[in-house]
Amino acid sequence: MFKNLKTVDVSKTQYIKEGVHKVTVTKIESSQASNPNANTPYIDFHMKAEDGAIGKARIFGDKEGQSEKAADYKAKMLKELLIAGGVTNFDDYIVACKQTVGKTFYAVFATREYWNNDSDGNPVIRKVVDYKWPCTENTPFEDKWNRVLTPDELRAYTEAKKMSGVAGATAAVDDLPF
Repeated sequence: MFKNLKTVDVSKTQYIKEGVHKVTVTKIESSQASNPNANTPYIDFHMKAEDGAIGKARIFGDKEGQSEKAADYKAKMLKELLIAGGVTNFDDYIVACKQTVGKTFYAVFATREYWNNDSDGNPVIRKVVDYKWPCTENTPFEDKWNRVLTPDELRAYTEAKKMSGVAGATAAVDDLPF
């Protein structure tokens, strides 16, 4: 009924945390392969840190209607990652991306806060760790690279919490000693 349980791995996956990490690109994957319905195309550079933690750098591609400034920013992000990965020929970005597999460099990862609704429809604040940019070995991590919710986002979250009826709700307690 089940496969041989002796071979089943139940260890928890360790993900890259905020900070400066020495990473190796283990594979690349395009949105066309992993998520063909994505609104914006992207390339994922899957990475593994020295401590075995995994993460990825998602570099978004161009999409219809974007500004020239956005296109320049995305191209710069990709080229910086490619240069850190030892790429010197940029004639074909697909070939260039593939050349980063197996390459090691230092990269900054920082947290980003956002809010959305959980599976019950209740607003929740979440944190993710995102790739930011490649760096040198002696780059000190700065907390200002982390992104927290803005005051406007916090107000929107608080308002959504009120609307959902869970703001300030507390569980009933029957076993109080008084």
